[in-house]
Amino acid sequence: MNLLYKLGIMLAMLLASVTGKAQSQSDKIYEMFTGKEGVSSISFSKSAIKPFEIYLDDKTKKVLYSMEKIRFLHYNGKKGKLSALNVFGRVKSELNGVDYFEIDQHEISTEHSDFSEFDQIALYGRGNRYEMDEFHVVIFEDETSILLSFYGPITVEDLKELGNFTHSTQHIIIQ
Repeated sequence: MNLLYKLGIMLAMLLASVTGKAQSQSDKIYEMFTGKEGVSSISFSKSAIKPFEIYLDDKTKKVLYSMEKIRFLHYNGKKGKLSALNVFGRVKSELNGVDYFEIDQHEISTEHSDFSEFDQIALYGRGNRYEMDEFHVVIFEDETSILLSFYGPITVEDLKELGNFTHSTQHIIIQ
């Protein structure tokens, strides 16, 4: 019984250490801002995309259905205590960690996607260019900061495909 008790304690300690490290830096960002003044956030799984699949081409379906979840955080600097630029900088600094790398916006730009309409934009991936498990878009525009996060296997090439999808659906009207 004593041996079984000790094994149980060791297993509990092992699980506690593993689950404590499972939280990514981006999860910490969402926790840091969720519930604060000026912040709106939403999270949904890939099943939320199903009603719109008739508008998706096969390549886009493949990329989006490989995602585990998508998260969105919006900060309105007019309603919060911080400036939107401050929040933008804070999110960027949190994503400048060891596990993340910055992606040049020109690397994923296509003839159909252009990031120049934003005041500032930063793109981050976790992993490497050929095998990411997180992709984040951080945007600053006027008095607004946005963090859009995709969780699941994705590559830089997949991101280019999503840029083409965005162009092909911009004239769809959903009634």
